[in-house]
Amino acid sequence: MNNIRTNIFEENERLRRELEQEKKLKNDWQNKYYELIKELKKTQQLLRQFLNENTPSSKLPFKYPNRKTENESKPRGKSPGSFGATKEDPEKIDKQVKAKLDKICPRCGKIIQKNEIVKQIRYVYDIIIKPKIIEVEEEFYYCDCGKLCLGKHPDVPEKGMIGYNLQSLFTELKHNFSGSYEKISKFTENITTIKFSPKTINNCLNRVAEKLESSYDELEKKMKDAKYTYSDETGWPVDGAKWWLWLFVTNNFTFITIQNSRARRVLLDIFGEDYQGVIISDCFKVYRDFAKWFQKCWVHLLRKAEYEAEKQPRKNIKKLYGQLKNLYEEMKDFLKGDPPPDMRLKMKKVFEKKLNLIINYKNWCSEAQSVVDNWLIAYRGHWLTAIEIPGVSLDNNICERGIRKGIGWRKMLGGHRTREGAKNYSIIETHRQTWKLQGKSPYCEMIEFLKNKQKCII
Repeated sequence: MNNIRTNIFEENERLRRELEQEKKLKNDWQNKYYELIKELKKTQQLLRQFLNENTPSSKLPFKYPNRKTENESKPRGKSPGSFGATKEDPEKIDKQVKAKLDKICPRCGKIIQKNEIVKQIRYVYDIIIKPKIIEVEEEFYYCDCGKLCLGKHPDVPEKGMIGYNLQSLFTELKHNFSGSYEKISKFTENITTIKFSPKTINNCLNRVAEKLESSYDELEKKMKDAKYTYSDETGWPVDGAKWWLWLFVTNNFTFITIQNSRARRVLLDIFGEDYQGVIISDCFKVYRDFAKWFQKCWVHLLRKAEYEAEKQPRKNIKKLYGQLKNLYEEMKDFLKGDPPPDMRLKMKKVFEKKLNLIINYKNWCSEAQSVVDNWLIAYRGHWLTAIEIPGVSLDNNICERGIRKGIGWRKMLGGHRTREGAKNYSIIETHRQTWKLQGKSPYCEMIEFLKNKQKCII
């Protein structure tokens, strides 16, 4: 009887030790689980900096399916029966030449008869880059007041040895091709046999920016009176620190500024505290409540919904993306005809009703509801302004295209080493992109502007 009792006590003790061991293992695994969850959240936050709805499709780990239908897809190469040339015949011919045919076939040696020869006309485009050196006999006079008076001529600059055409060429090579001063120097020497040092080219571009600065200041003043403005910003290195390039596009000019801030004060400095126009932008919080009207970018919204739908294809976030996409396409088709004001107000109510049906749907999954709450509801009233106000677009693509033109500079040249360089870039690129927006040649317009010394380009 005692043995049985003793065995029972021993068994209970053994079971108690096993239970304590199990509890200890459970606590250890639970702690490891929470540590892994914590590390996972940190990794997700870090990953989201490089992989988000704004990541280019070429850098995504998953590939979007080919959305082209069979009717939209086009085979590579020229169409059947085409010569592959699309350029029209030139109106002006600078030189005529005759390409004589050798009367003997180079392959078989057959003698070609004159009556068998057929003639055709084709056009060859060529360019001759030839340096032009101008000798300037310059009158000057030192006035009694200490002022140096210099003679002027419309074909030569007041300072320096770089003419207007070459100044414009250096500007294009630097801004359009993001070339380093050293490479521009070598390129110019190769095509002209004249060497200009990198320092000389740098000084030349500084003088170009100096001549454009008054025009740049005038454009900044005009920003407050713009009826509508597209706005976007991107990180931009200056002297190793992270600054921000702000780009604004109005109906007839572009304005660029590089600031050491992404805060609201940049907008207030440019537009003032009571801007009466429309701001077309993404959903960055600094754009809240400083303008009279707002239009949020539908492309950013669709990109976010599509990104989430690609990650969760089995959830109804895909349905949300499809409904938003259809509504966006319907509104774009409506705006193509530039409808009159009464039709705009009528259709705005129709589109607002459709948008509210999407917002008020009760069965969205958590990912879809997040898009609805943080985008559609958070900026309610800012998605249909383009339907009511003429000239305003549903998206901010024009700004993104403008910023993309400077990405080569940021990647290849690493931004700017000095604040002065950042300011000069803003001045010159503002004018180049404005001329591009107006359908003009930045190279040709730069030459004319430097020659005529206009006060403002608009």
